[in-house]
Formats: sequence, structure tokens, C-alpha cells
Amino acid sequence: MKYYPIRMYLVNARQKLGFSQYRVALEMGVSHQHYNRIENGAIGEAIQFKTIVSLAYALNIPVQVIWEEEEKYQASLKMNSDDD
Repeated sequence: MKYYPIRMYLVNARQKLGFSQYRVALEMGVSHQHYNRIENGAIGEAIQFKTIVSLAYALNIPVQVIWEEEEKYQASLKMNSDDD
């Protein structure tokens, strides 16, 4: 089984609102499985801008904040791959 770094910024934002993954997925208009894969890092590459916008809406966070957090997440992926 492959380990995927979790997008903790999404987990924290979701939990702060008291939302389940199902609720966020519903707000975004995606399946629970798709949202789960985003949050849990199975979709590791940079997520699409439209997904960032949907996340911002669902989690009531400015797009800029999610964009910056995603950049940090992607940088951590690159650092981890450089260590391999």
C-alpha cells in the first residue's frame, strides 16, 4: 500500500466547520470518494483551479488561502520525492 501525505489544511478546515467529508463533497458537487481522494492525497498532483474554487466555496475559505496552502502541500510533495 502506498503512503500519501494528507492535505491537513483541508482536514483542519473541514473539522473546524464540523463538516463530514460527505458534506464537503455534496457542497462541491463531487462524490465522497473523489473528495476523500483529494483530502487524503491519493490525488497528489496539483488539483485543478475549478476544484480549488469548489473547495473554497464548500469550506467558506478565500480561494487565495486554499491556493497558498495547496502550493505548500505541493512543495512538501516535491521535497519528499527529492529525498527518495
